Amino acid sequence: MTEKQIIKIQQSIKRHRAALAAEKRKFGDYDDSAGRRYVIADLYMKISDYKGAITYKKWFDKNFPDDMGSALLSLNWSVAYYELGKMHEAKMLAIETGLQNVYLHHLLLKRSVTRIDMEEHGHDLLAFAEELVNYCKKTVTSPYLEWLTGFMESDEYKKPVTRYIALSKLLKDEDNREKRSELLNQIWDLEEQIREGIKIT
Repeated sequence: MTEKQIIKIQQSIKRHRAALAAEKRKFGDYDDSAGRRYVIADLYMKISDYKGAITYKKWFDKNFPDDMGSALLSLNWSVAYYELGKMHEAKMLAIETGLQNVYLHHLLLKRSVTRIDMEEHGHDLLAFAEELVNYCKKTVTSPYLEWLTGFMESDEYKKPVTRYIALSKLLKDEDNREKRSELLNQIWDLEEQIREGIKIT
């Protein structure tokens, strides 16, 4: 990427952030129905501005605390933390990516993938991962993929992802309302532990 292209993207980031700031001044809060907050994250990664990406993540988390994010966002944050040498954060966000879509990492590593018979919500579909993977390849780095290959073989990664899949399989075949609620709570608790950086044992 040329210096001119980088400057153009930096200017685009400023415009999007200015638009969000204007929105808050006018309405007292962020609506962002246009999804600018996601575009900004992508733009930081596009120019490999990892420090900028993580500084922006902290702002994002503070101003959109209820945003559940996405596999792409978590993957981008994980790559940024990895490139900055922040391994704990890189690991937790890699696991979070794995929970948001159990197929995406495997596709990034060019592994054969088959659909798992489990409860699905749209963002976790194999078809969604297949659409997303080529876009993800534009921001992941070769060192990150090499690291991810090894990390995915660790219990630290396997245990939460395997548990998520097991709970989602049970959820798909469960019709009892109370039992479904219990399973959903277990999934949410698992996701929350990962977001808080708690290692699953």
